[in-house]
Amino acid sequence: METPKMKKTKYHSWVTGKLPKGCQFCVKGRKEVVFITGVCPRKCFFCPISDEKKDKDVVYTNEVPVKDLKQIVEEARMCSSKGAGITGGDPLARLDRTIKVIKLLKKEFGKGFHIHLYTSLDLVSQDVIDKLENAGLDEIRFHPDIEDDKLWHRMKVKTNMDKGVEIPVIPGKEKEIMKLIDYIKDKVKFLNLNELEMADTEANKVFEHGFVAKDDLSYGVKGSEELAKKLLRYCEKNTKQNVHYCPVKLKDKVQMFERLKLRAKNVAKPYDKVTKDATLLRGAIYLPDLKPDFGYNDKVKNLKNKSEVIKKLKKIREELVDRFGLDEKMMDVDEKKLRLITSRNIVQRLAKYLKSRNLYPVWVEEDPTYDQFEVESEEV
Repeated sequence: METPKMKKTKYHSWVTGKLPKGCQFCVKGRKEVVFITGVCPRKCFFCPISDEKKDKDVVYTNEVPVKDLKQIVEEARMCSSKGAGITGGDPLARLDRTIKVIKLLKKEFGKGFHIHLYTSLDLVSQDVIDKLENAGLDEIRFHPDIEDDKLWHRMKVKTNMDKGVEIPVIPGKEKEIMKLIDYIKDKVKFLNLNELEMADTEANKVFEHGFVAKDDLSYGVKGSEELAKKLLRYCEKNTKQNVHYCPVKLKDKVQMFERLKLRAKNVAKPYDKVTKDATLLRGAIYLPDLKPDFGYNDKVKNLKNKSEVIKKLKKIREELVDRFGLDEKMMDVDEKKLRLITSRNIVQRLAKYLKSRNLYPVWVEEDPTYDQFEVESEEV
């Protein structure tokens, strides 16, 4: 078998051999990210998990809080996903829930819906692996402790699933990572090397360990990419394994952007305009006591009379539709952000009347995400 050659991909990453199947979907934005729990037996200093999730038994899908597991299916449809990556915490810390989600997705989308899962070795056993495979899991990615090999033998578990290893590239740990590479070269199908990442969370202690960002515009750690390329060259000479180096840029500029483009296309209303940056251009109408300003989302979240506000918005919408002969599909009540949303043209056309009613017309540009993050707004 010919030794894989190191090459750069069009996704800003480097690879020897082939991309793992899960990554092939991921770089196209076709993987739904299912955060199954924040519970984890490990306390890694490089953990990037947010304070809202770390060590908390919560479920999210593509940053959408999940109250009912059926929402995971809905989000997959919303993003035209062809697969899912199950992460945490450690998904094995809530094995029953993990298996339930795998079965749910496979039942809904079929065997071709590719599912991979990330886990430390702490909770891995042959019995657990068998249960995951029987549920329909396609690919498992182990996160071994590079400084302690006592659990490495657990990667020898037998399975028909694709097995891989995924680790952050920690500058100064070249020797330890090379030892791991030598150990796994005949035991798993692929190795993923992730650029070490800084995060503004309590769990992430990268800065405290003396690492710094490689530049002012990146969360990637200085020295991580250089070591990753050195490790790729080592693998090129010493193994026949598929190895992929995934930089922070791939996650932010490729994976997420491609997923947002798909989501924008699916969630856009008749009055929305989708931009080349995968944002939505729309018009919004706010109530006088709920004008958008700093802390608006917190204000809405803590509002006690939401039902009354929604009732008022519905009445205003009905009046506007009737008075100006608007198409019913061209204006909605946004019950999450407590406003009316419509087209920019309609907001502009009605601006004078809306202001006479003490309403607040605005042009907004927003992400097509669950939280509808506001990129820019302009009073009309």
